[in-house]
Amino acid sequence: MDQSTWKRKQQSSIKGFFQFIFRRPLKDFLWVLILFLWIGAFVLGYIGQSKVANFQGTDLTPLDLIYLDLQLVTLESGSVTGTVPWELEVARYALPALAAYTAIQALAMLFREQTQVLRLWFTSGHIVICGLSRKGLLLAKNLLDLGEKVVVLELDEGNDLIEQLRVRGAIVITGDATDPALLRRASVHRARYLIAVCEDDGTNADIAVQSQNLIKDLERDPLTCIIHVVDPRLCDLLREKEIGGITFPSLRLELFNVYERGAQLILEGYPPFKVDGEESDQSPHVLLIGMGKMGENLVTRLAHAWHSNQRGGKEPLHLTVVDLEAEEKLKSLEVRYPHLMACCRFTAYSMDVNSSDFYEAKFLSESKGVDTAYVCFDNDSLGLNVGLSLVRLKKLEATPIVVRTIEERGLALLLRNESGEQGGFAHLHAFSLLDRTCTPDLLFGGLHEMLARSVHEDFVRNQRDLGKSVEENEILVPWDQLPEGVKDSNRRYADDITSKLQAVGYYLAPLRDWDAFEFKFTAQEVENMAKMEHERWCQARSLAGWSHAEKKDEERKLHPSLIPWEKLPEEEKEKNRDFIRDLPGILAKAGFQVQRN
Repeated sequence: MDQSTWKRKQQSSIKGFFQFIFRRPLKDFLWVLILFLWIGAFVLGYIGQSKVANFQGTDLTPLDLIYLDLQLVTLESGSVTGTVPWELEVARYALPALAAYTAIQALAMLFREQTQVLRLWFTSGHIVICGLSRKGLLLAKNLLDLGEKVVVLELDEGNDLIEQLRVRGAIVITGDATDPALLRRASVHRARYLIAVCEDDGTNADIAVQSQNLIKDLERDPLTCIIHVVDPRLCDLLREKEIGGITFPSLRLELFNVYERGAQLILEGYPPFKVDGEESDQSPHVLLIGMGKMGENLVTRLAHAWHSNQRGGKEPLHLTVVDLEAEEKLKSLEVRYPHLMACCRFTAYSMDVNSSDFYEAKFLSESKGVDTAYVCFDNDSLGLNVGLSLVRLKKLEATPIVVRTIEERGLALLLRNESGEQGGFAHLHAFSLLDRTCTPDLLFGGLHEMLARSVHEDFVRNQRDLGKSVEENEILVPWDQLPEGVKDSNRRYADDITSKLQAVGYYLAPLRDWDAFEFKFTAQEVENMAKMEHERWCQARSLAGWSHAEKKDEERKLHPSLIPWEKLPEEEKEKNRDFIRDLPGILAKAGFQVQRN
């Protein structure tokens, strides 16, 4: 190494050190600074006491001086006659001040959790997050950035992430979130949302049940409980109860799965074919490497989208799957999704991605070109390694390659930089799962919210087909522009879907029939459910203080439709019937289908 290179490296190291020091918050060095101040004050006190002893001709041993120095902390040895050395002057004020500050900080740390619990006595409308994993941390940070009041329940007292949130203003309470007493301390009964993102699905479901028991006798709007569930069997079981509140009457239960949401977002960002209702003459070829939870969700979403796009025509979607247990995992998916094999043609390679066969790309030797490749491993390092191996293959030189990572940091940032700086990697992309899915918009856009939006969109479409405009009806606007009261009315409609279906002999089941959107109710069923919806709407409006009048008046809470179904104009009846007719399609988009009892 020449001298100029060595000098540049030294300058870079020094610059990096000072950047590390000055970019870190003061709190990271506070106690180190206080320790140095204690040492400095004791040294000055020792020197000052020594000078005073010399002035007075007193023969003191070093232990005597240390003893007098210690007494400065309690204001007992700082008073002397004659000239006071500046060292003693500084020490006799600094040591008591440091002692008081240290004691206050120690007490604050000791009683911090109790103080935070006291704050909850005066808190309502907050958001409770159970489980401080990386998902919980990202959600809490995003919510705090939006100005929300956040309470976090975490079992592990030694979790390193706790302090990060306390510094940002969150209330963190340690303990078991399935304990009703802890949920009560967190004021769940006054919360707006409860979010359970513990690592165990059963724990998250138990939190929902315990919260329901806590609020079941209270007069309040349903508590929206969002729980993270990964296991497909438990997910199916809970989804049957997700709408309607049969098991959870005081809870508006929403399921949240980062892998489902991630699969949806990754296909929106990097689709292998256009999902625009236009049939394609040629089947795309998709390469999927890694059949974990994310990979399975990608397969089912791809297949469902292709089935909906093609409606049974043309060629099946060609999927090449590479995984250590590719064949077994595809068989498991086929049992759960009968339509899968009908609309997809699979080529399965059960191989280790670290094997020579994989690096020789034998899984591509007999296939045509690949339209899009997805790499889905839980290990970021393995995913990046596989992605970089694929990008160098001549057969994939123009193919978009998407690598799933956990968060946008470390290897994900490296991959993004590589793709941005080197032309050869321009088609290599990183998809940061948690950063993309653990956002308030996606979290609060659950099933009920999605159904409520769909109901409003159907209403707007039907009204515009009838020639209505915003000037004639002010709520014919996009969802985001609706008044909160109108949004809540649509949410309550979503909550009541199950009870209407049950009244005519149906129930909701997880979507297994991918043609369920074509389901049709009989005319009498439509009429019965439309009447029920009108009666529900009238009751909700009456409870909110509305009454009948010939002309609608929002400010005075007057509405012409607040009359019995029999007296309702035919045009208004048809609006309710349209809601019911569109229901199977809305539910199918949300992952549900209508089943007869």
